Amino acid sequence: MLLFTLLCAVSLRAEDVPWSITPSSGPTNGGTPVTIKGNFGFWPYALILGGTSVSATRVDEHTLTAVTPPHPAGTVNVVVFEYDIGISTDLKFTYTATTSDPFERVLLPIFTPPAKGAFGSEFHSELHVLNSFNSYDVTLFGVDYPYSSADDPATYLRAGSDAILGRATANYSGNPGRFMLVRKGDFDQLGAHLRVFDVSRNAETFGTEIPIVREREFSASARIAFPGVPIDPRFRTTLRIYALAPTTVRVTVGTQTFNINVVAGKNIYEPAYAAFTDFPNNGNGAINVTIDPPTLTLSPISFGPPIWALLTITNNDTQQITTMSPQR
Repeated sequence: MLLFTLLCAVSLRAEDVPWSITPSSGPTNGGTPVTIKGNFGFWPYALILGGTSVSATRVDEHTLTAVTPPHPAGTVNVVVFEYDIGISTDLKFTYTATTSDPFERVLLPIFTPPAKGAFGSEFHSELHVLNSFNSYDVTLFGVDYPYSSADDPATYLRAGSDAILGRATANYSGNPGRFMLVRKGDFDQLGAHLRVFDVSRNAETFGTEIPIVREREFSASARIAFPGVPIDPRFRTTLRIYALAPTTVRVTVGTQTFNINVVAGKNIYEPAYAAFTDFPNNGNGAINVTIDPPTLTLSPISFGPPIWALLTITNNDTQQITTMSPQR
C-alpha cells in the first residue's frame, strides 16, 4: 500500500508544473532573489538555471524561493528538481549584462564536432580541463560533455575533478571557434589543454596542440604578423581570423593585399570568424603574412574590435596539422 501511495505521488507530482517566476530577469552577476509559484509537496527542492544548480526554499505549498547564480548574458531555461525528479517548467530567466560583468571569454580556436577528412582520416577536438582548486567548484559556460544537444551548454567541475569536453554536433554552425565563458579569476586555477587528433592515426601521433587564448590576448591596435609561412603544393594552408565583434581586416600575403570580412557568430559563445585560403601555389618557398586591425578615422583615432589569428598547415598526404600562432 505504501509503495502504491508513493508511485501515485510521483505521478501526480510530475503534473504539477510551476507557472511563474518573479522577477524573470536579473544581472549576470547573479544574486537576484526569485519566487516561483506552483504546486509543491514536502520534498527538498532545487533549481537549475542555465546549467547551474542552486538550492530552493519551500515557503509553502505554492511557493519556492531561490537566489540566481552568476551566468553569461542571455535567456536560460528554469528547471525545478523535486528531490531527484526534474520538472520541465517552460519558464525562462533572462540575464542582462552589466558594466561589472563577472565573466571573461576564453577562445578555443578549433573546437568542432568530429569531421571526416581525406584518406580515411577523422578529426576530433577535445578540451581536457582540471579544476585545481582545493575547495572551489567552477562552471564553464559554452562547453559541455561530448555530443550533447544542450541549448545552453555548461560544465560544472567540482574541486579537484577533471573532464574531457567536446563540441556538440547539434546546432553546429560551421564556425570552428568557441568562446568558453569563465568567472574572472577562475581560469587561473584551471589546467587545460586543447588538441586536434586523427582517430585513424592514433598509433602514430597524439595529435596537435591548439593554443587556448584569453580575451585579453586579442589586439585592437597591433598588427598581427606571421613571418616565413611555408608555401608548398604538398601542404594546404588556412589563415583563421577571430574577432570580438564583426569587422573587416586587411590581410597582406606576400605582396598581395585582401580585405576580409570577419562575420559575426550565431550566439555569445561563437567569435566573429573568417577563414582565408587564397595563398599562392606557384612553387616552394616562404612568405610573410600580416593582418592589420580595423581602425576608425576619427579624431582622436579609435580602434575597431580586437582580433586574433591562427595559421594551420596540413600535409595533404599524412593529414598531419602544424599550427602557427602570433607571438608578442
